[in-house]
Amino acid sequence: MTVVDNRPGESTGVLPLPAVRLPRLVGARRGWFTVLAPATGIDKPLSGATIWDPARPPGRHQLVLVPAPRPAAAELTEALETAARADAAALVVREGCLPRDFDVTAVAARAGVPVLAVGEQVGWEEIGTLVRALVSGARFGARSGAPTASGLYELAESAALALDGAVVLTDAGLRVLAFACPGTVDDLTTKTILARRVPVALRDQFAPMRTAAWIDVPGAGPRLVAPIPVGHVVGGYAVLAPGADTPDSAPRVLGDVAAAAAAWFIDEPAGRDDEDAVRAELLRGLLTGTGSLEALADRLDRPGTRRWCLMSLGAHAKTGGVTPDVERVLGRCARMLNPDASTAVLGAVAYVLFPAAPGPAAFAERLRQRAARAAGGPLVACLSRPLETSQDVRAECGLLRRAVDVLAARAEPVTGDLADLRPHVLIAELAGLATDHPQLLHGALDVLRHDDSPRGAEYLDTLLSWFDAGCDATRAAAALRVHRNTFRYRLQRIEKLCAIDLDDAVQRFTLELQVRLLVLRGGW
Repeated sequence: MTVVDNRPGESTGVLPLPAVRLPRLVGARRGWFTVLAPATGIDKPLSGATIWDPARPPGRHQLVLVPAPRPAAAELTEALETAARADAAALVVREGCLPRDFDVTAVAARAGVPVLAVGEQVGWEEIGTLVRALVSGARFGARSGAPTASGLYELAESAALALDGAVVLTDAGLRVLAFACPGTVDDLTTKTILARRVPVALRDQFAPMRTAAWIDVPGAGPRLVAPIPVGHVVGGYAVLAPGADTPDSAPRVLGDVAAAAAAWFIDEPAGRDDEDAVRAELLRGLLTGTGSLEALADRLDRPGTRRWCLMSLGAHAKTGGVTPDVERVLGRCARMLNPDASTAVLGAVAYVLFPAAPGPAAFAERLRQRAARAAGGPLVACLSRPLETSQDVRAECGLLRRAVDVLAARAEPVTGDLADLRPHVLIAELAGLATDHPQLLHGALDVLRHDDSPRGAEYLDTLLSWFDAGCDATRAAAALRVHRNTFRYRLQRIEKLCAIDLDDAVQRFTLELQVRLLVLRGGW
């Protein structure tokens, strides 16, 4: 999809969501733009850029570039009137080129189209590249056209997580500028990273490329390559070594990554990409009661969305976890998979809110797998029902937090559905209550819990397996890989040591509840 084109007379296409606003362009590069005439205001959507041609009107929300060194007053008036009819974003002229008798403020006000002046040091193709970078970067939530020094690595890492493959970003000389490897990489990618340059086996196939395309490397498999467009030239390349779960949308996503990366090639980096932080703070406020769902929906340009899903991500079996330092990477990765997703980390659990749509479980599972790579260890995830109000989201947040504890205690990391986990979440709530009231865990099991020999833990494992098997000794014995008679003997010993009757429904229920509370509190 072409979103910016500087060729004379060419106009472009589609306005992305969320829309880029004109003030972002004006503030993206220090010293580039001056507002000559604000007209009715510069807070306008921006979807692309086009060179002014009287024979070809600009597209809606386009930035109209007037490259003539000395345009006549009549030409400028015609350009502004045409831009007004097309609902263009603004008109851009070269600094100091306006005729002396041309009242730009009055003409711009009548047309309702702001006029910007660009400095002599800035090329028209550079403006086109910056607009493309802003529009493509908006897909990933980038709020600035001036990236940070580490931002290129963040962009590569987010792309690698979303695309389930190794991503390498190079300059035009095919020197490696940034890379990200979410998992095991092949020999060719390893060689590329270590040598800091794309091997000869790949270089010859890059030259004719103008859009993202698959190539086949003998002995190494397929590669997806997207040129990084800087005006009419290629400033570098984005290269993907696909993984087992690389989505069909990979060419589009990598193309947008390449377009966003162009901002690194047109000026010295400055400023900060803060959309991740803005969305995170809005979601954090919503979850903690200081914000609203409406404010977040407005930020995402989704004010009419009625149904949302919330998912939680937490560490599995105490193998690390989600920390605040990975919040931005997770947020950008989530938006690559769903442009309207927002991510925030609260208390070692990440929460992701996104508009409800068919197939939310597939999105949740894919994001869980990629988030685990960023977190450095396996994660579990839980998905809520569709939610409609701020109160719904906050109520579900607490349950999702408990659901993470439930899933974390299981043998394998999985993505669960909160509707299926509610009985287990209730027990988790009781486990939290037991923290303040430890006497709830005292009773017949004390004999086993205070036994320092391996026997105590072995008998507690026996009880847990029996309860998990629905009190079926045969199934429980198979799960523990012991003979059924051995298992039955253990149950008899437990009854004798603890002075209990496992045939008594109330005693059995109390014992099971205490065993499960102990599991959620860390085990024996």
